[in-house]
Amino acid sequence: MGTVLRSLGLSLLMGLCCKIYFETLTKRRRPKVKWLGSTSLLGFTLGFLVISFTRIPPFILQPVRLILIVFIVAQIYYQLRILQNFVLTVLLCAVFWMTEIFTGAVLYALPWGHVIPEQMIEPLAIGVLVLLTLLFHFRCRRRSRLRSGAGWIRFGYLPVCCMVVAVALSMVLWDSSAVNAAARLVVIMGFGVFFAISLYFTGDILEKEEEMQNLRLSQERTRNQMAVYQNMRRSYEQQRKFLHDYKNQLTCIQGLLAEGKEEETAGYVAKLAGSLKKSADTVNANHTVVNVVLNQKYRYAEEKGIAMVLAVNALSGLTMEDEDLVTLLVNLLDNAIEACEKLEGGKKVIQFKMIQEEEQLILSVRNPVKEPVEIRGNKVVNSGKQGPGHGIGLLNVEEVIKKNHGTSTLQCRDGWFYFAAMFPVQQ
Repeated sequence: MGTVLRSLGLSLLMGLCCKIYFETLTKRRRPKVKWLGSTSLLGFTLGFLVISFTRIPPFILQPVRLILIVFIVAQIYYQLRILQNFVLTVLLCAVFWMTEIFTGAVLYALPWGHVIPEQMIEPLAIGVLVLLTLLFHFRCRRRSRLRSGAGWIRFGYLPVCCMVVAVALSMVLWDSSAVNAAARLVVIMGFGVFFAISLYFTGDILEKEEEMQNLRLSQERTRNQMAVYQNMRRSYEQQRKFLHDYKNQLTCIQGLLAEGKEEETAGYVAKLAGSLKKSADTVNANHTVVNVVLNQKYRYAEEKGIAMVLAVNALSGLTMEDEDLVTLLVNLLDNAIEACEKLEGGKKVIQFKMIQEEEQLILSVRNPVKEPVEIRGNKVVNSGKQGPGHGIGLLNVEEVIKKNHGTSTLQCRDGWFYFAAMFPVQQ
């Protein structure tokens, strides 16, 4: 009975470490049955109980079993890609393995170490691991979550190498005839310090890269916002100019009528009406920002010889922030126009839809493409042929979709690229 309670307690502590670790870095999945998402601690605990009450494999396979259990449970409960999950799981298991052999080395280096039962090493190591996990959580909980990009995975070799070395140390250095206890402790401490420093600098590099990426995203949003403001200013100045000339136009018409020149007056009025129609806005969605962006992009596409087919209804009830609307519309339409410009022949047309229904906003853009667009994980894959800033706009679009609790889909088939998104509308 004592063995069962001991195994249950240690498994619960290990499960708690895993739960804190993964929830510090990423978000939990949202299953259809909500309460299942809160059973991650139970899942990890059951996994470690399986390890406790099954036959011990050969020593070299013990870390493989540990990694496999943590990996499977984490993949079930958390929003992680397989490669992300593997790297993070190996990192956690490497820390645990290093903690265990370090705790054992410290105990055996003490003057009375030879009388300490071996069964004390694992509970003490797990206790140290709990403290390290809590320290990690309180230090990193206010930082951004794990990035969805794959750039950080290039450092995945570090936890794998550390895991291999930790297992090798536990296999070789526990042989008391090879080295004495003090030398063993020095070697393990040296490797532990090296491991910690490597993790620190790796985390610092990734944090700097994330700050640079956020800066680029912010610059892109600012550029889009400034473009809209400048267009609004030009429209305002143009309206002032029309109002200024309005009195002169009426005076001219009045003079022609006074002289009885009805045919000349009719021609003049027709010419004036044509110029006013040409300068008038094409889109009116009862939303200032949407009107400005769509009319600006419509005129720009028209200058490039690209037709735009618009389906828009009254959007006066939109609650999305103006900055988010600008980011969505500008980036999506700029990408569509750029794709059409690359076409050497064929029909250059952009199909745009923005419809607000009772409980949702539907947004879609469809345009032809010169070459098939590779889409992986609902993301456009950069082939590397584009410039360094390529893809920033779509990252901004993705951020807006997440911020406003929307969903999106990307498709490319039969020479057409299709984007669609749905957002809940607050009544």
